[in-house]
Amino acid sequence: GDDVSEKKPSPMIYNVARERIGIDRERCVVIEDSKVGLRAAKAAGMKCIITYTSSTEEEPFYELGAEAKIPDLASRKVTLETIFKPLREKG
Repeated sequence: GDDVSEKKPSPMIYNVARERIGIDRERCVVIEDSKVGLRAAKAAGMKCIITYTSSTEEEPFYELGAEAKIPDLASRKVTLETIFKPLREKG
C-alpha cells in the first residue's frame, strides 16, 4: 500500500503490481478479504477470490463480482509455501 498514492477501492495497487511483474490483467487473480479490496480488484479488471471470516461470511461478495468465496486461509493452515511449492516443482 505504501507504493501507491491512492488507497483501495482505487485499483492503483493492483495495476502497479501487475505492471511491475509484467502480466496481463486477465491472468491476475487477487485474494482479498473485504468488499473494499474486492471493488479494487474488479476495478483493475482482475478476478477476485474472497477469504471470509465469521464476521464477513454473510457479506454479498458474489453480488459484488467475486469469482469465489472461501473460508479464511489461515484457519486452514494455508501458507504461501503450500500455494507456490507445487507450482515451482512443476517448473
